[in-house]
Order: sequence, then C-alpha cells, then structure tokens
Amino acid sequence: MDSKQLNNGVHIPMVGLGVYNISLHDTQHVVEDALSVGYRSIDTAAMYRNERGVGNAIRSAGVSREDIFVTTKICEPCYTARQTLNAVAESMHALQLDYVDLMLLHWPVGNPAVMWQALEELYKQGLFRAIGVSNFYPHTFSQIVGAGKVMPVVNQCEAHVLYQQRAMQSYLQSYDVALEAWSPLAEGRNTIVQHPTLTRVAQQHGKTAAQVALKFLVQQGIIVIPKTTHIERMRENIHLFDFQLTDEEMQLIRQLDTGHNITGWPADALTYEV
Repeated sequence: MDSKQLNNGVHIPMVGLGVYNISLHDTQHVVEDALSVGYRSIDTAAMYRNERGVGNAIRSAGVSREDIFVTTKICEPCYTARQTLNAVAESMHALQLDYVDLMLLHWPVGNPAVMWQALEELYKQGLFRAIGVSNFYPHTFSQIVGAGKVMPVVNQCEAHVLYQQRAMQSYLQSYDVALEAWSPLAEGRNTIVQHPTLTRVAQQHGKTAAQVALKFLVQQGIIVIPKTTHIERMRENIHLFDFQLTDEEMQLIRQLDTGHNITGWPADALTYEV
C-alpha cells in the first residue's frame, strides 16, 4: 500500500475504507474484513453513528493499533471550545481508542475558527496525530487558515472522475494541504463502473473500470476512501499499485469531468475561483 506524507510528517495510506451509511450492527465485521485483506486506513464520523463498531473491530482484528490509521469527524455545530471538547469526548468514548490519527471538522458549521482552535490544543496534547477539515471551500477554508496556528493536513471533499476538483486540488496545493476524496466512485451513480471510456482503459491493464476510476485520483496524489461492505470489492479497490495509467489515458479520463457534483453538497462548490 502506498502512502502520502502529510504536511506535518505523518503518513496516511492512499486508499482507505469509508464506512458512511453502514449500520453500527454491521460495521465491526465490515472493518474486520477490510483489515484482513490489507486495509490500514478506516474513515468514520460521529454523524455515521458507527464509531463504536470501528473501535471494536480495531481491538479485535489482531492488527497492531500503530499500523492502523483511524479518521473520524465531529459534525456538531459548536460555538465554544467547551462544546467542541465535548463533541470530541463523545467520539473518543465511542471509539474507545487512546488517540485518533486524524480528526476532521466535518462541515463548516457553528464557529469553525473556535472549533479549529480547540482541535489545535488537543493535537498539541497528542490526542490526534493530525487534524484537518472536510467539505471546506475557499471562503470557509480561509477562516481556518486565518484563525489557526496549525495548518490542516487534508480537506476531504467529494471528488471522482465526473467531478475532478482540479481547481480545489490546485488551491489546496498552495497551502501544502492534501485533497482526500469521499465518494471517489461517485456512489456508483451514472453507471460509472460501466463507463465505456473507463472500461476501455481498464481492458488495457487487466483491471476494472472502478479500479481505473480510483487509480486516476490516486495517481494525482488524491487520497481515496471508497465505501463497500463486500470483501471482493474491498480487494478490488485496494489493488491499485501494480499498474500505471499513461499520460494519454489520464488525458482521456480528464475529459469525463462534468464540473458538477452529484450529491448537492456544497451549493457553492461550483462558484469559487482560485
């Protein structure tokens, strides 16, 4: 598994498992399956209501905690440091872990500057190995940069071959901040895994269209966290490092960018300028 060095020196696997919309009942065995086939990065959030299942899987899977990169997110709109600390405490209690590798602000809600400063203090205390944001676009991302002393290591946003976020990646690169893609397979919409362009490219490499779609992002340095509950898909999604897309193939796939997201979040995603 390839990894990416973040701006604070911490390394994150380029491919992780997202557990959005997986029930608490199913999360433990899904994460155990992922760890068993080689995943070493798990992405959850307070909003998903399955942090406890992630923590249970990590403790039972027989993999050293130090080898697993755990990301979670607080989404509660907080306006004070105390509210932020309480939200973090709830996540840590659910996970039952001594530390989290990456803690994100899930949305630009509440008072992001105050929330960020509270995360900075916990980061300095060693509760998190890194801190970042999710779904922040330039006008809200700049609030974090302006108010804080610690630069976010990532911004986690919707990104896939149909919505490639080239402007966002360029914007983040100016701050040495990594782009991490949620829904990197566009939630399977628009028959992306059967797209004729992706299928043709995949045939040249003995891969699937889904693997090509993920490789397109990873090859540009974008971290991906595809969600699946099927162990066969887990194996498929993680096997991206034994082939390379050519420059011509990359350019062909760039032409698939519609410039429009598929989830409707955020509404201003199409209006910012870099």
